[in-house]
Amino acid sequence: MNQSGAGLARDRGAPVVLRLLPHVHHPPARVLLPDLGEGHEARALDARGYRVTVLGGPAPAPGITAAAGSLLDAPVRDFDLVCESGAFASLDHVSRARYVEAAATVLRPGGLLFGAFPAEEGGAGALIEQLAPRFDVARLEPSGTADGWLEAIFVRR
Repeated sequence: MNQSGAGLARDRGAPVVLRLLPHVHHPPARVLLPDLGEGHEARALDARGYRVTVLGGPAPAPGITAAAGSLLDAPVRDFDLVCESGAFASLDHVSRARYVEAAATVLRPGGLLFGAFPAEEGGAGALIEQLAPRFDVARLEPSGTADGWLEAIFVRR
């Protein structure tokens, strides 16, 4: 079944998210999506057995929990995973530092921040530096689907 106008199956998330799933905590892990977007990733994770919570919008399907606010003021805690699919890229440098702190706050120790991150000036080194205060790198490589993006998994200390 296709999502109207999107050309994606309802249970298909971004290719980078799907490629990284074998390398992150498995279902029924609790996953937080700080950027709901069209809801593709939320539905894809839900369809695979993850316990999904989205921020900043209505739940895109039954079984998905919605919470008010953004990652920077999220009232939720103790997640196994935070799935990054666009929120980080839209932030300035100061807000990214707040994002890193907030992601670490909502994740349990050993929890994973994973997804697609922009490879801007400074490349992977700049991204590692931004996340280094709270995260270690588990996986970081160029995206196979889009230039200028990195596929990454970071572990909360």
